[in-house]
Amino acid sequence: MGGFVLGLIYAVGGLIIDLFTIGLNAGTAMAFGAMIVLPALFGASGIIFGLLFKLLLVIRHKIKGSTIKK
Repeated sequence: MGGFVLGLIYAVGGLIIDLFTIGLNAGTAMAFGAMIVLPALFGASGIIFGLLFKLLLVIRHKIKGSTIKK
């Protein structure tokens, strides 16, 4: 949550600087878009890697026997 708050502060700061200098540009939109896209990508990659790790554990269990306690 702290990273999201810091990203929001960074994006708003960039918005203010853009408004007082050359005007809004694509970088401003990318900063706000990154706050939505990057956490979603991070979460999706966590789910994918978690499932792959679980698959490896299941395969190991079938080959060597159980080391996972239920």
